[in-house]
Amino acid sequence: MRGVPTTYFAVIIAVVLWQVVGVFGSLAVAGELRLAYEDFPPFEYQQDGEPKGTHVAIIRQVCERLGVTPVFLSRPFARAMADARSGQVDGIFSLFWSKVRASEFHFADTPLSFEDTVVFVTRGDLHPASVRDLAGLRVGVIRGYYYGEGVSTQLPADVDQFKDMEALLRMLGEGRIDAALATRHSGEYTIRQMGYQDRARIALQLSRRPLFIAFTKARGAHGRHLAEQFSRELEAIRAGNGTVPDNR
Repeated sequence: MRGVPTTYFAVIIAVVLWQVVGVFGSLAVAGELRLAYEDFPPFEYQQDGEPKGTHVAIIRQVCERLGVTPVFLSRPFARAMADARSGQVDGIFSLFWSKVRASEFHFADTPLSFEDTVVFVTRGDLHPASVRDLAGLRVGVIRGYYYGEGVSTQLPADVDQFKDMEALLRMLGEGRIDAALATRHSGEYTIRQMGYQDRARIALQLSRRPLFIAFTKARGAHGRHLAEQFSRELEAIRAGNGTVPDNR
């Protein structure tokens, strides 16, 4: 086109490239699906440098059906959330749903499994009947975790926050906090690994909720399409007697 400056074409190319990046985001290599996670045994964890666990196995199965290769990236929970939120990765898994998170992520409709939120204690004299009974105690939580509707507003104002399950339960086992809010299966697994099974116990169950895989909204329709595909394949696996547990 005569008379059109070359800078015009440069701008057009830049806009097109930006749109492509916006759609495909963190898919640096065709056919890869980059997923962030926190070590959360028995659902997902590192063993000999390899990601293992029931949710890892389920996701591998879905990805095989979709013809993509999952790339599992272990992160502290707060960083995993930040990377997924910003679009540095395609998604994050083993996530509880909340209204705030639903504004940031596209959740698959079908859960990976279900998990209990509980309160662990070591003191024999503690028998809380509700979160409010933890008032006056040294209470620990994991930074960035969602413990259920209204739970955070009932906790003591000076609650201690920790980066992960291991740090939280170590403080409980050492008697440096009185109560720890955690998830049942991952908490029990970590307690056994640390040798605290004879002193730590579950004193209160707060809820049972589904755990999901969710995809970033930072990349537009790409995340929504992934959520829809995962929902469809998870349902198909469950209907076909596959590996997706229905442990409600």
